[in-house]
Amino acid sequence: MEREGAVKPEAIDELQSNGGLLEEDFAEFFDGDVEVDSSEPPPTGKRLFSSRWDSGQDMGHVGWGRDAKKPYMSCSSQLSSAWRTVTEEMDGEDEPINMCYGLLGTSCFELASQGHVGQLPDELLMRIFAFLPVVDIYQSIILVCRRWRDIVNDPLFIPWKKLYHQFIGSETEAVQKIEEILTRNRITKQDDLCVLNLLRFIAALKYIRSMDPEAVIRCLKDHRLYVVAEACITQRLPDLGNSAEPVNVWAVVAAIILFSDCVLDVQKLLDCLRRPSSTLALSEVTELLYCLATLLYAMRRKDINISNSDALRHSVAWRYQQGQGFSSVLSLKNGINFRPKIQYNVFYCLNLLEHAGPFWEGTSSEQSSSAYGKTCFGSVLEKKLTHEQTLILNHDVAPGEVAKIMAFAGTGKTFTLMKYAEKRPKLKFLYVAFNRSIVDQARRIFPSNVVCKTFHALAFAFVGKLYRHKMIPKITPFVVNFVLPKGKAGFIRAKMVAQTLETFFASADEAISTEHVPIWCKNNLGQKVLVSPQDKSSAAQEAEKIWKKMQLLNETRQEAYRMTHDGYLKLWQLERPRLPSYNAIFVDEAQDCTPAIIDIVVSQPCGKIFVGDPHQQIYSFRGAVSALCQVQHTRVFYLTQSFRFGAEIAYVGATILDICKNVKHKTLVGVNKEGGIRSNVPGQAALLSRTNACVFGEAVKVTEGEQPARIHLIGGPKHFGLDRILDIWVLLQPEEERKKKNLFIKDPFIKMWANRGGFGALKQYAANAEDKELEAKITVVEKYNVRIPELVNRLYASHIQDPEFADFILGTVHKAKGMEFETVHVSDDFVKVPCARHNIQRLHFRVDLYAEDEWNLLYVAVTRAKKHLMITKSIENILTLAGEYFLRPELMRSVLEQEKCICAVRECSNAVPEESLLAMKKLPITYSDMKEDKGGYLCHACVDQRLGPMTYLLTTPELVKSMESTTENLVIPWHIAQLLEEI
Repeated sequence: MEREGAVKPEAIDELQSNGGLLEEDFAEFFDGDVEVDSSEPPPTGKRLFSSRWDSGQDMGHVGWGRDAKKPYMSCSSQLSSAWRTVTEEMDGEDEPINMCYGLLGTSCFELASQGHVGQLPDELLMRIFAFLPVVDIYQSIILVCRRWRDIVNDPLFIPWKKLYHQFIGSETEAVQKIEEILTRNRITKQDDLCVLNLLRFIAALKYIRSMDPEAVIRCLKDHRLYVVAEACITQRLPDLGNSAEPVNVWAVVAAIILFSDCVLDVQKLLDCLRRPSSTLALSEVTELLYCLATLLYAMRRKDINISNSDALRHSVAWRYQQGQGFSSVLSLKNGINFRPKIQYNVFYCLNLLEHAGPFWEGTSSEQSSSAYGKTCFGSVLEKKLTHEQTLILNHDVAPGEVAKIMAFAGTGKTFTLMKYAEKRPKLKFLYVAFNRSIVDQARRIFPSNVVCKTFHALAFAFVGKLYRHKMIPKITPFVVNFVLPKGKAGFIRAKMVAQTLETFFASADEAISTEHVPIWCKNNLGQKVLVSPQDKSSAAQEAEKIWKKMQLLNETRQEAYRMTHDGYLKLWQLERPRLPSYNAIFVDEAQDCTPAIIDIVVSQPCGKIFVGDPHQQIYSFRGAVSALCQVQHTRVFYLTQSFRFGAEIAYVGATILDICKNVKHKTLVGVNKEGGIRSNVPGQAALLSRTNACVFGEAVKVTEGEQPARIHLIGGPKHFGLDRILDIWVLLQPEEERKKKNLFIKDPFIKMWANRGGFGALKQYAANAEDKELEAKITVVEKYNVRIPELVNRLYASHIQDPEFADFILGTVHKAKGMEFETVHVSDDFVKVPCARHNIQRLHFRVDLYAEDEWNLLYVAVTRAKKHLMITKSIENILTLAGEYFLRPELMRSVLEQEKCICAVRECSNAVPEESLLAMKKLPITYSDMKEDKGGYLCHACVDQRLGPMTYLLTTPELVKSMESTTENLVIPWHIAQLLEEI
């Protein structure tokens, strides 16, 4: 007998079919129409999904968090621990905990309730809970009462969703269960048909609902990949669909997902399945997605790749046999353990479904942009809060507590801090950052209870102002050389002493020691050599003498004895400052903090919140160490959903982190926003480079011709150093030529070299002092030589002060950090992966050849883009290491109507057999240097080289193996080839 006031399941189905349950829908269920009898116990749980799963699928009771194999620092391990604790505490309880806990925002029994969530039937509660993220389910829902705990623990409640999180958390039972499924269903790397077997398993899943297959198929026919998926099933799995029988719905859905080349394809699939006429509930669709995501993740762990891994496996084995060491083998194995694009597409869509939050009051959900595209938030701005942001805002940081927020690029970390302060108007906060422009922006958006300062501004107010009469920006080897004793001078030694001072200033140490002296240095031949213990001791002593004289307040002629900004910051740190007037301190861009700064902040008695992206740490050469990694924390939060870009750009950033830095724990995702990475688009573009020399070259290219482009150099021409480039060119000219043409050197530093050996001596100094900025300018002068005066004048004339009116914005990644642009072209001077995945075994290449900062620079560059990103060939090669080859399936009959199907691989002479039902086409790509890969159709053998088992969705293994395999000619840049030869 139905309880009065209960909501019928049909109503829920209708709501779900129309796009899921929204806040308004929940409000209907708690609208106060039902009277509550407090004496009535909550209803017992009912198993209404008893036939949802076929018994043959082994989807029995899943023990969340039991018998964990090893500690795993993820939400799943934390939830497992919490679940065990709650279970122990609740055992033996007879009375339920307050039903209002967590959902209605109160734990007070005395509040008069106009309706009670406890009166909802179990099935409806299951449907509601299914839409919540797992973190909420296992940190809040199970704490409410025994009944809710039983619902969550029911093996028929979102089994695949729970199993997915258990599996990525390495829960023993989940791992065993998935391995059994893979083995029993022949989804193994030894089986060529493992992908077809995956489709068979998905097709066999049983659901209790009276689904109308024909109605669902009618909805799916609107998807662009339906005809391809149907052809695949009818040809390769005829038992799941033929002319006599309707094609299996779940097999078609899974095939569409496997063939999807972007997140948009999966989103359009969800749109088709969520139509009212499809007769499907959203929870059933998401369970299918979780099932597929779990199996794809398991295949990744078991080295059953949806793209070819044989080449890399052979390379690993060969290198091991050659005795090249475990680290070499390990680096290639890390390359195998990729995040496939298919898995990323599914993960992305599930993330958007579950973690979209409510809007703040206002009128617009878009962010406004200031010059350079820096994000700013107006007073009437309405911005969507993610689930991750909500967790942060609901946490009250306690005195002495250290919380960390690990935030990916564009995830709204500053906005989150702003809302955190707004929510606590009675508290006083200090916001500190390293960069002045970031602090200036923060002052415009933070409420009045937040004081915004740079670290140097704080230090200047206490200590630095005493030295304002004797300040210099930086201690250079040039000025240090003048104060070194005779016999111990020279720019190489001066560089060592200057580096010792810089390292000490950045450290939290109280005194200079040999620990601050560089381990390596360059000798007179330009070779890197170890610094001897005697040289270390001498350098430390000389640095100590300079530091003592820097601290004197009297004026001095020697620039080496003047105070620097990092110097007075160090003095402030040594004084053990206290900032007692603040309830909490926000440390933004924490990845750029030095140990000295960390020491100042951590020693404060108030709460501390460190915020930043460890993958945007690009200042380690200045002594910065990521506070996000160094500081011990009491709580850690994550911001993984970027508001800056959509799925395609997010995937490039996520793949760089995954492949090049082995970041697996958290994944960068974007928003539901259009964007692209394969083609050029009209309009303003930002050209981002690694070096100033490349910036100059790009500026020269775009300003050539009868109508030079209008450019904006980030920071301005003078800050970029155009004047100094011209001065270096003047120094290069013979003295007679300078006098004849009235050429004068304006820069005092460059001018000194006119009487100290000229251009050659300046170049030698730059090499000995390892002054990269000066070396870049010298390189520009040598490359363009006689054209320098004309080019400098042209760039000055083409420069537009307001970036909004420029055709191109140019700068290095270091200058562009913190900015965002509609379109970004990545220059080709970043670290390079020399070839695609299927050829990598032919080279001795490892991603760990390069320092993390190099990959961080590339990550920062690609994540500056908001809508369009133009990649280099090297970035495409990185994507191939994750299995992304930009291949799209097409029906063979439509291909034959267009052209004769010869393989697009240059060295391949194969053709796609006309009897094939499906063919794979390489999509065209325009690179950032405007070179174009026109793409084309690939033969089955070339597809097999790239996609491995996925090829057998197109045709039989026998046909593939009968075709001749092609060896491509590798064109490797000379500097990459030289680097590989040295390994």
